[in-house]
Amino acid sequence: MDLSIILPTYNEKNNINVLIKKILEILKDVDNKEIIVLDDNSPDETYLYCKKEFEKNNQIKLILRKKNRGLANSIGDGIKISKGKNIIVMDTDLSHDPKLIPQMINLNKNYDIVSCSRYCEGGSMGGKLHYYCSFSYNLLLKFILRTQIKDNTGGYFCIKKKTLDSLPFEKIFYGYGEYFFRLLYFAKIKKKSIIEIPTIYNHRTYGKSKSNFFILLLNLMISLMLNKKHGVIYVTSY
Repeated sequence: MDLSIILPTYNEKNNINVLIKKILEILKDVDNKEIIVLDDNSPDETYLYCKKEFEKNNQIKLILRKKNRGLANSIGDGIKISKGKNIIVMDTDLSHDPKLIPQMINLNKNYDIVSCSRYCEGGSMGGKLHYYCSFSYNLLLKFILRTQIKDNTGGYFCIKKKTLDSLPFEKIFYGYGEYFFRLLYFAKIKKKSIIEIPTIYNHRTYGKSKSNFFILLLNLMISLMLNKKHGVIYVTSY
């Protein structure tokens, strides 16, 4: 298997099928791929809605998760069952542009991680308030972690499976969106190569965002305390 695309969902009934169709169209010439949808038992029945549309497509795996729920755990479970040499993780609210996938796959040949960034040249996101809150949070992360990575919370990336296998999995995939800066942190500790490419984040059309700036900030502090306990505090250089 060449490629696994991991799509964690929670109350994304009106977005997930649109996203999958876009991915299938963009990757219509890539036969050796799988799309893994992991739904955290959504009240809006995302899983059933997706199953009705794609149950007969053998390139799509649908997983209903009722235990150990949460974004990072969901992504971690997807990685564990994935078979692709390269893995892409993306949000399912249509904020991540699937048109970038071919570029990510191509760059992943030469880099261990390809990360889509809102803050490198050419990148952006909708809504000034949201942009400045997110940008400020990333500046704080850069200062605390002493990193040159511009977007430490994007969560749209392509990574080699062998790269993941070399990282401390259980120290990364827990909690919510803060798992991503732990992934980047440990990747650099292991001297993995990382490249950022510009992306423009779109506002979701349907549903409510699960992100909360203050919860992310709290998670950052908790994560730092846990990392300190395990002898892990800062990225020293990039």
